[in-house]
Amino acid sequence: MRLAAVDWGSVPDWIAGIGSVFATLLAVSGLLYEMHKRRLTEARAAAERRAAEANQARLVSVQARVRGDGHRAELILRNDSAAPIRTVTPVLYWADTDGTWRIPRLSSNGSPQAVLGPHESATSFAEVAFGEPGPPEPAAVRTAVAFTDATGRRWLCLPDAGSPIPVLDRSDGGALRSALDPA
Repeated sequence: MRLAAVDWGSVPDWIAGIGSVFATLLAVSGLLYEMHKRRLTEARAAAERRAAEANQARLVSVQARVRGDGHRAELILRNDSAAPIRTVTPVLYWADTDGTWRIPRLSSNGSPQAVLGPHESATSFAEVAFGEPGPPEPAAVRTAVAFTDATGRRWLCLPDAGSPIPVLDRSDGGALRSALDPA
């Protein structure tokens, strides 16, 4: 078979075919670029939304002083935001000797405070309930405060954490455990 006998078409047909392939490749690459750009925009918007949600919560701080044998802690909560926080609940926790986190039941002294107004501070006491086993030593005790911001989001504020942790409607200690245990 000779190559001269094969009908290769005309030059304009070849130019049209190559142009169609390039146009298709250009359209696909443009689509992929737009999809990538949209993902980046959505990720940036989500990060900005999370930052905006945490604005009030970042202005809430807690200081703690463990008293006596570790069964009692004094919590000084400060709301430096322009809006009140609600359902303020103190929490005591510690690592047991086996390394697991223990969140004891607190006495009624550690019951939630209804509202802490804007630019206010309050001192509350959290005490391990009678009959609950105490910490291995007072230095092991850590404190936290859970609260609801003005928009209804629940947060957990730890004295040594840089920013508040969203609780996501968990009242079983799961939010604190997930904040303490590395993923």
